[in-house]
Amino acid sequence: MHAWLESSGTGLNWDAASQDYARYRPGYPKSFFRLLRCLGLGLAGQRILDLGTGTGALAVPFAQQGARVTGLDLSQGQLAAARQAARRHGVRLTFRTGPAEATGLRAHSFDVISASMCWAYFDPKRVVPEVVRLLVPGGHLLIASLLWDAEAGEIERRTQALLSAFNPKARRRRPAFEPAPRWAAGRFRLRTFHRFRTTLWFRPESWRGRIRASKWIGAALPAARAQAFDRELAALLARTAPPKFPIQHEVRLQIFAPV
Repeated sequence: MHAWLESSGTGLNWDAASQDYARYRPGYPKSFFRLLRCLGLGLAGQRILDLGTGTGALAVPFAQQGARVTGLDLSQGQLAAARQAARRHGVRLTFRTGPAEATGLRAHSFDVISASMCWAYFDPKRVVPEVVRLLVPGGHLLIASLLWDAEAGEIERRTQALLSAFNPKARRRRPAFEPAPRWAAGRFRLRTFHRFRTTLWFRPESWRGRIRASKWIGAALPAARAQAFDRELAALLARTAPPKFPIQHEVRLQIFAPV
């Protein structure tokens, strides 16, 4: 079994989805990074550790803004894609392989620790004290996500139905957004949280790639099953989708400070 699967216990193999993830998963809108800068995060010179960095959706833009970024992940495929993204954008980052719960990094060495689309995969009993250990006094934890709305339109609803047919776990209702979650009690105080909607545009090919890169398909299904899903999604889009179409997304972010 892949080491990432063994250590994470999630049953997901992100290596298998890394190329689609890097090419087709959309990044956060510019408004997201403008908001963070107004809140004092992602600034030039800040030392940032990006947990579960994946293909660098946060790490690379932070580095472009002049931050000193370390990206940490267990997936070699995701890290390879992140390195390619860093080279493509002409920025230098430090990448490390390892678990978020036991980074092996020096205590009190980061101004900001970020986690995009991955916090729920970590063991809170272990990752919370590790984040506290790593942050400098006055440091912050950023948790962020970019989620497409499965009920916003016909393409979204049909895609969700197909996802559920191929992977029944995709039928699960998305967990409610908790501005001040239970794991933070006694360890972190919520400084601020924000939720806003944004429209991202796709073509049939890019929407297929974005869905192949999801945890329900590319990271979860055997290759033959994922290919069968992709063929059905391609047929569905050929019947129903225009050459370019909008998909509604919700951006979520929470900023915490240790108590």
